[in-house]
Order: sequence, then C-alpha cells, then structure tokens
Amino acid sequence: MTTDTTTARDKSQKRTGAGATAQPTDKKLPENSKENLDKRLDQAAEESFPGSDPVSVKITK
Repeated sequence: MTTDTTTARDKSQKRTGAGATAQPTDKKLPENSKENLDKRLDQAAEESFPGSDPVSVKITK
C-alpha cells in the first residue's frame, strides 16, 4: 500500500542516488547575490590587519 504524502517542501527538494535529498539552491536569496558577496569580501579585506592574515569567508546554508 503506497500513500502519496508529499508536501510542497518535498516536491522542491531533489532526490539524490543515496536516498538523501538535496536542498534547494540558495542562489535566489538576496544575501547570496554576487553584489552582496563582493561587498562582504571588500569589507573583510579592509578589516583584516595585518594584510598577511587571510580573509575569513563564512559560508552559511
């Protein structure tokens, strides 16, 4: 007996080969836009001192 209990959230996720679901892409979020990323990287580069320290890039999901 099979029941169709999929929700809108389930339909938005893609199935992977291992049975896990891949999350929808975050590219549509405004905070992940190219323009915003460039601004955040510029700010991080300005705030890093001394210049030899690497810029810390935080990736959020």
